[in-house]
Amino acid sequence: MAEVEHLAFANPSSPHWAGRDARILLEDSREKLAQALGTKPQEIFFTSGGSESNNTVLRQLLMTSGEKHIISSSVEHPSVLETCRILAEQQNIQFTELAVDSSGTLAPDDLSAAIRPETELISLISANNETGKLQSIEELTKIAQQRQIPFHTDLVQAFGKIECNLSTSGIDYATATAHKLGGPRGIGLLYVREGTPFQSLISGGKQERARRAGTENVTLAVGFAKAVEWYLNNQSKLNEQFFKYRQSVLEEIAKLEEIFINTDLENSLPNTLNFGCHGISAESLLISLDMDGVAVSTGSACSSGAMEASHVLLAMGISRAEAKSTLRVSWGWSTSSEDIDYFCARLTHHILRLQAKNKTGNP
Repeated sequence: MAEVEHLAFANPSSPHWAGRDARILLEDSREKLAQALGTKPQEIFFTSGGSESNNTVLRQLLMTSGEKHIISSSVEHPSVLETCRILAEQQNIQFTELAVDSSGTLAPDDLSAAIRPETELISLISANNETGKLQSIEELTKIAQQRQIPFHTDLVQAFGKIECNLSTSGIDYATATAHKLGGPRGIGLLYVREGTPFQSLISGGKQERARRAGTENVTLAVGFAKAVEWYLNNQSKLNEQFFKYRQSVLEEIAKLEEIFINTDLENSLPNTLNFGCHGISAESLLISLDMDGVAVSTGSACSSGAMEASHVLLAMGISRAEAKSTLRVSWGWSTSSEDIDYFCARLTHHILRLQAKNKTGNP
C-alpha cells in the first residue's frame, strides 16, 4: 500500500494520466479479488466493509412497492439481523427468522417451509463470526434456486479460509471484507451475480458501474487484493496451523473442571473457538487476560463492548448464565505457537484462581 500510494493519488474516474494510472491499479485489484472468488471482475464492486455490503443487499427491498418477505436466521451478524428487523417495521415487509439447533445448524427443511410466494430474498451466513460454525450453504442455495429466489450470504468470516467458487455456487449476492485476512480496515466488497436485480444504496456519481457512488480508495483496494493473494497462497499451511492451535487450546482446557464447548468442532472454521466455564464470569476472565496482554472477546467485536449475552449463543439454546460465562477466542496469520502457549498458561491460571475465589469467597 505504501508503495502504490504515490501512484494512486488521483481520482480513478479522471480522464488524465494520473487518473488512468489509479484506474489501472484499481481494476487490477478487482480482477485479483474476482479470481479469488471464482467470478468475473464486473460482478465485484468495492464498499467500505461487510456492514455496508450487507445493508446494500437487504435495503433493496425498500426500493420497490408491494408485499415482500425476507428470510434470514437468528445467528446472523448484527449488520444482517438488525437490518432485517428494521426492514420488518415497514408494513409491506415481513421477516422470518430461522431458528438453529444446539450446534448452531440451520435445517434446510426449515428454510423450505419458510418460503412464501412473496419471498424476495434469502440471506444466510456462511461461517458464524462468534462460534466459527459453517453452514451447508450449497444445500441451502439449491433450495433458493429451485424456488427462483435470490440468495445472499455473508462471507466475511469464511472468505479465504474455505474454498470458494461463486460462479458455480448459485449464490446471487456475497459480501466480504479485507481486515479478516490481514488487509486494511475500511474496505469490503459486494458480489452481485450478472443479471441479478440490483439497486444501489449510495447514489450520486457513476463509480463502480453506477452501483456505489463515491471516489474509490485505490490504496485500500490494492491492500485488500494483496492480503487475499497472500492468504490464499498460504491457505493450506495456515489452516493446518489453525487446527493445531485449536487442538492445543482444547487439550489445555480439557484439564480444567466445569468447561463447556459451544463451537461445533466437526463443522467450523479452525481459527475460532467459543467456550466457557460454569460459574465464572467471562467479563472477569476477559479483564484478567487483557491485563496480561491477551486479547479475547465475549462475542462479536461489533457488540462485545456491551458485555451482553451473545444473541448467537442464546439462539443455540444456551442459557443466559452460560452465555455470560463464554469467551470467543480466535487466532490469525500473525499468531505464533508461543502466543498460544502463553494464552493457555494465563487462561488456566485465571480460571483456577477464579474458581478458588468462588469456593472460598476470598479475592
